[in-house]
Amino acid sequence: MKMSDVGFKGQVFGFIKFTPFVESFLSGDLYMNNFKNYIDIESGSGEKGVGDKFEAAHVFTELSMNFFTQDTNELIMSGRTKKLNFRKNINEKRPLYCMFAIIGDMLKVVNEDEKYYYTKFDLPNEQIDKMIREFGDSLIFVTPSQFIDRITRTLNEKGYAYRGGLVKYDDYNINSSARMSSYKNQGTDIYFWKDKYFENQYEYRIVLTDQEVDEALIVNIGDISDISTIFNANEFFSDKFEIRLRKKGNLSIH
Repeated sequence: MKMSDVGFKGQVFGFIKFTPFVESFLSGDLYMNNFKNYIDIESGSGEKGVGDKFEAAHVFTELSMNFFTQDTNELIMSGRTKKLNFRKNINEKRPLYCMFAIIGDMLKVVNEDEKYYYTKFDLPNEQIDKMIREFGDSLIFVTPSQFIDRITRTLNEKGYAYRGGLVKYDDYNINSSARMSSYKNQGTDIYFWKDKYFENQYEYRIVLTDQEVDEALIVNIGDISDISTIFNANEFFSDKFEIRLRKKGNLSIH
């Protein structure tokens, strides 16, 4: 039975951070690179994964294009383009922080009692292998509510405008009405769309919506070792661990 079948679809039960800088992370240092950093990773290597050349971009597929003279409004050329994307320069410099989110959709219930659902990951092996191949075999599990509380407290103290949330994945080969409407509204939604190719990343991100940076911005939220646990990625996603969810929503891993 899926967790989504018992009313937990889309609910976040934990965060995962893949990082070689374990001590820095546990001390509360959040390295917030800008969108351009992730754009350049794919543009430079040609490989999707950590990088994404369509970050913070308006992406359109199979558009009809007409060109008119400015003075007479005469149609001089028309055609179709397979893919068109553009972004505001200012959006490339917005700093963001990304983590994997453990959500109800990726868990299956293996048992339950009056207090708990006992769950395990229900992810294809190839998806787990791809994740580890792209991001490494060591991860840190972080308790979500306390982590978000500490981030938001720090950002509020610093006076930053920000938005946090799960990334929405969409098929960029289709101009979906939801994504097109989001583009039209010109809001901060542009920071939370990614191609369906990346949906295995289950990404939660926080974007500073009033900051522009050329280099990574380091925000320290204070020591988080008390709400973090280090795991080997292969073991974490195996049957070795059981995620026990209190029916009121609390979580523990055994």
